[in-house]
Amino acid sequence: MTETGNATRPTAYITGGSSGIGQGIALVLAEAGYDIAITYNARPEGAQWTAEQVTELGGTCHLIAAALDQPEAAEIAAAEAIRLLGRVDVLVCNAGVTRHHHILSVTGEELDFLYNLNYRSYLLTTGAITRHMVENKIQGSVVWITSSRGDRAYPTDPQYGGLKAALKRACESVALQLAPEGIRLNCVAPGATYTRWPYGQPSELARRIPLKRLGTPIDIGNAVEFLCSDRATYITGITLRVDGGLVLPGMPERNFEEMAETGWGTPPPLNAPTLKRS
Repeated sequence: MTETGNATRPTAYITGGSSGIGQGIALVLAEAGYDIAITYNARPEGAQWTAEQVTELGGTCHLIAAALDQPEAAEIAAAEAIRLLGRVDVLVCNAGVTRHHHILSVTGEELDFLYNLNYRSYLLTTGAITRHMVENKIQGSVVWITSSRGDRAYPTDPQYGGLKAALKRACESVALQLAPEGIRLNCVAPGATYTRWPYGQPSELARRIPLKRLGTPIDIGNAVEFLCSDRATYITGITLRVDGGLVLPGMPERNFEEMAETGWGTPPPLNAPTLKRS
């Protein structure tokens, strides 16, 4: 926790906080009273926007530039987050990219990049931060952002979806390892989620989701905040899917080529979760 005046605030380190879901998580945790450190790579302006919003919500946000697919970058960034925050109570591994390739065109270079960023960095970051937690007797919480694609197969994403499925399985083993230390690890698996503004035009996909809309970054942030809170102290090793029921009926999505051209898009209805400002 960090000291702010006479108050002690919990702290959270979020990888990939310069856009989309990472921003939503940062804003929800800031509203819940956390001071934040985030990593960013290609979007410094997005990271600055996140920091400004966290400040408006009464928190502090530290920015760490890091390409987490690179050797030793995860450990170096984690050490910097510990230095800046003083201690880390919550870790959210969110940094990653979505890539779709047919097996006939996949390359080793692409596989190495996805593995290093979407899987390897999660384990290395978690190792570095939980060592800090154990050494300082912090009974913290860790959340990995996975995907509903880790639960359901699609023809376009053996690499991305496969790595998300691997994270889900790894979470279960790591949760068992950390439980004796009082540290909890869970996954949040988003479905189709808006990650850019403006939201775009109505789409067939949104209409076919059982709850009739796409998710928002705040939806994902709310799930993360719950799992990190005292309301979830008896929950570890689970994957909480936040997808509006998308994969329950086993419905197919639109083909990737069409999605790439038109984007997913129908704005959330007025009752969709948004950040509450007091």
